[in-house]
This record gives sequence, C-alpha cells and structure tokens, in this order.
Amino acid sequence: MHKADEFSSVFVFRKVRLGKYFKLHYKPNGLELSRLGFMVSKKVHKRANQRNYIKRTIREYFRTHQDSWLPIDLIVRAQRHFDQRQLEQVLVELEQLCAKFKELNAAQNSRSANSLLSTLP
Repeated sequence: MHKADEFSSVFVFRKVRLGKYFKLHYKPNGLELSRLGFMVSKKVHKRANQRNYIKRTIREYFRTHQDSWLPIDLIVRAQRHFDQRQLEQVLVELEQLCAKFKELNAAQNSRSANSLLSTLP
C-alpha cells in the first residue's frame, strides 16, 4: 500500500492486534491478494539503517507467509527496536499475531470447499 487513503481506510476500520514489538492494523479487502504497509518511526530508532532493517524483516515475513492468508490490507507499526539478537522472538511474535489470518483463511477455504461439494451431483 502506498497512498494515504489506503492507510487511513485501514485505521478507520479499527481492527488491531497488539504485541511487544508490533501493532497490526488490518482490514479485509475485496482483492485476491493481501497488501502490506508498514510504519517505523524515528521514535523506534533514530538511525535510518536500523529502521530499514526492521522494514526488511517485516517485508520478508510478509512475502513468505502471505499466500496462506485471507486477502487483507495489513499495516504493521513497529513499537520497539530490535536487532538480530531478538530476531527469533520477533518472528515468533509476528507468527502469533498473524495466526488469526491463517485460521480465518482455513475456515473460509473449508466453507467454500463444503459449498462446492454440496453443489456437486
């Protein structure tokens, strides 16, 4: 996501999941794919290379896991600085925060599969 309107529509939807390192704002979208936006402020870390490390970590997690999610707009707000020493804790937290999106996708896929099976002769 790039535009301010896209970000603000997710914030207005007011669905949030909280963790130690991240705050996830999300909203279902009508597309066939998930979209990602992230915010890492100077309050998290004043050095740009450290903020970019956080962004790369978020982007890589999203890239490797988005196929198993419902189509949603997701904004990840970094709450706290982390580095490679805390990377495992951060990835576990992202996995826990995003587990809901996988569960919803599994439930929706089973419902659609059941509806397809019921329509077959």
